Amino acid sequence: MSRFALAALMAASVLFAMPAAQAQDTPADLTGFNQSCAAAEVFLLGEVPAGTDPTTILTPLCGCLATGFSELPQADIDILAIDLRGEGTEELHAAHGNYQAVEDKAREVLNTCYASPEVMALMPPPENPPPADAEAPAEPAAPADPAAPADPADPADPATAPAQ
Repeated sequence: MSRFALAALMAASVLFAMPAAQAQDTPADLTGFNQSCAAAEVFLLGEVPAGTDPTTILTPLCGCLATGFSELPQADIDILAIDLRGEGTEELHAAHGNYQAVEDKAREVLNTCYASPEVMALMPPPENPPPADAEAPAEPAAPADPAAPADPADPADPATAPAQ
């Protein structure tokens, strides 16, 4: 009987562990991240020129970010959403456990998404960019003789005499 009890106990432990393994394979819920991303105009884009609708840029950018982060664990997705809302603190980052890895991944995905053709096509050009063939500005002219001291005013010379 003890063999049967042992076998039953092992089978029960395997069945008990299966839902936990399946839960880890479940994709992360990106709902909170997507909401935070859509509202993170200043964080993600900075100031956009007048007449530019930031939503047109945020929509493909946030979609790209969500795709890039979709394989991350829920805890990582949640801390990224907190950061997008501007609520990330040193304490929260330390409590996460491996925030540096999350930050590195976020930087990698963000750079990839910024460089994507879908996002690049929507980014406003920089204001007054220099022409591609423009030369560097010339150095300002130096004074003729910077070591020569200025002549003191000569009271006999009307051109240099102090006004009265």
